Amino acid sequence: MKVFTNTDIIQSRSKWARRVAPLTMFFLVAGLITNFLSIRQPEYFRLTLLLLALGFIFATISSTLVNRWVREPRADQVLDSMLKKFGNDFVLFNYTSSVPHILLTPSRLYSIVVKNHDGEITISQYKAHRKFTWRRLYRLMADEGLGSPVGEAETYASKLQKILDKELPGETRVPEIQPLVIFANKEVDLTVNNPPIPVIRTNQFKSYIRENNKSKNISADQRKTLADILGGRWQEGDSG
Repeated sequence: MKVFTNTDIIQSRSKWARRVAPLTMFFLVAGLITNFLSIRQPEYFRLTLLLLALGFIFATISSTLVNRWVREPRADQVLDSMLKKFGNDFVLFNYTSSVPHILLTPSRLYSIVVKNHDGEITISQYKAHRKFTWRRLYRLMADEGLGSPVGEAETYASKLQKILDKELPGETRVPEIQPLVIFANKEVDLTVNNPPIPVIRTNQFKSYIRENNKSKNISADQRKTLADILGGRWQEGDSG
């Protein structure tokens, strides 16, 4: 298996995560101090609201950056680990375009969304519901929102389609693009009800890929062309 990974963006976002965290603490502590001061000096109340609002905003940004770029295993590491035993006709692209994770197989392309959320999660068509727990409340500032994983994967598939429509030579057939959602956390209790695209756990991934890629619709020349387009200048790492 071959891997193209934009390591520059990983390093850059990791640095930003470490820069934002102290600012979050500063705004929250400052808001707490001005809140006490406002008891005797009401003019501090507005400043308290501003500082706490900034603290909440920066906490949200910080948790997103930490969850995606600092906390391991990152999504790219999860995919790399699961694909290690696949041959060199499988190529993984991480953060090399506006689509974070793209898997090129002998038969098609996958736009992949990796979610690392735990707890009871239900996917019903496009809707995602995560059961409330007190543990989640305790981790409110550190937890990244679940959003709509199915819609997210389909949006990335559409972006990938536009990239290939623009970059591939005029008469070249664009390979099939399949959106895919993977839940990577071992503590997730996942229920799936008729989503429009595959939604699977990591322990289902290998069998799913093998079962759906028995045919070879993409030639070696096409794979090279796609790798040049999607891999760009990023260093190739061979995991196969």
